[in-house]
Amino acid sequence: MEILRTNPHEACKKYEKRKKIINLVTQMEMGGAQKAAYLICKELIRREYDAEIWFLYKKRPGYEKYGFVKCLYDKKPDNLIEFIRLLLKLFFWMKKARPEGVITYTHYANIIGNLVALIAGISNRMATQHSPSWSYPHLARLLDKLFGTIGVYTSNVYVSESLAESFLNYPKSYKQRSRVIVNGLPTPKSSFDSKEKAKSYFGFSENTIVLSNVGRLSYPKNQLFLLQVISNINDPDVVLVIAGEGELRMEIESEIYRRKLSDRVFLLGELPYEKVCDLLLASDIFVFPSLYESFGYALVEAMMMGLPVIASDIPAHREVVADAGILLSLDDLKEWCLKIECLVRNENKRLELSKKAQLRSQVFELEKMVDGYLKTLFGLK
Repeated sequence: MEILRTNPHEACKKYEKRKKIINLVTQMEMGGAQKAAYLICKELIRREYDAEIWFLYKKRPGYEKYGFVKCLYDKKPDNLIEFIRLLLKLFFWMKKARPEGVITYTHYANIIGNLVALIAGISNRMATQHSPSWSYPHLARLLDKLFGTIGVYTSNVYVSESLAESFLNYPKSYKQRSRVIVNGLPTPKSSFDSKEKAKSYFGFSENTIVLSNVGRLSYPKNQLFLLQVISNINDPDVVLVIAGEGELRMEIESEIYRRKLSDRVFLLGELPYEKVCDLLLASDIFVFPSLYESFGYALVEAMMMGLPVIASDIPAHREVVADAGILLSLDDLKEWCLKIECLVRNENKRLELSKKAQLRSQVFELEKMVDGYLKTLFGLK
């Protein structure tokens, strides 16, 4: 395995003509891999590549308004016949588009997209790994290992160094095709010019301390833990706002009701990228108790917006946050409450962590990421 580090603007100088690149994602929703595809596609278009995003199916709306986005199916195929139709449709789309390169995101898109691209005669096929290998379903893990080993993937990207460690026991040929290219982001921008205006938009007063979390409502994101935290902070001016949608919504809503937190915990659902930036500006502290992550786009966005961050002490967060935030064990609920209460009372400490977070976040540059993707996809040195 090689860690690929790049300099902006130097990639793919041999490929100055308008090349077509398809970014293929399993499902449309507002998740991290989807955001990666969106950001990369926008940057490729800015560089005058003919780039598109294709979703295999729509789980939830989120990206339809963009002209470079297409969706093969309106819902997840629920039987073998529909799945075969999806494969055939993808094959014919690829034959018609004839892209010079295909980049796939998430394990099912990696497996399906690269196999179909190979059959369709596309030479440059790059998989990207956005979750630890052990988190994949058993069959997906076996096929991913096989396809990366025998060359169905011509190249393979891990989005962080900590994620790459979960693939260390993979075959040599798999790892020879693989590179670490750390995720990058543009600097997020809010539509408001002050924290007061942003808070007012979401219905909060200047004196309200807003704890925010952004992520799919799911087991790995661990928002139920935050309900335990907020219920142990006896300050009515401290509220928790969660932006995201997912399979645990009903369970989280039930827990909010059971703990009598309806006036202190607010579920906003999935927000467009621009509104996430507005929420981060309205926030005072970002809390991120994930059980595991490959990178954590929301965490980096919060740091870029100058929020002090409190996150779970896991490998991906150690890599991203370093010493620019507070990392805590998920086994210590009391410490989470104490650290949050300390930041609530101490504005100077919040400002100190804000500066550290913004400085640290500067290493996660979108242009470096896209340079690395292009060089890897087209096999350039």
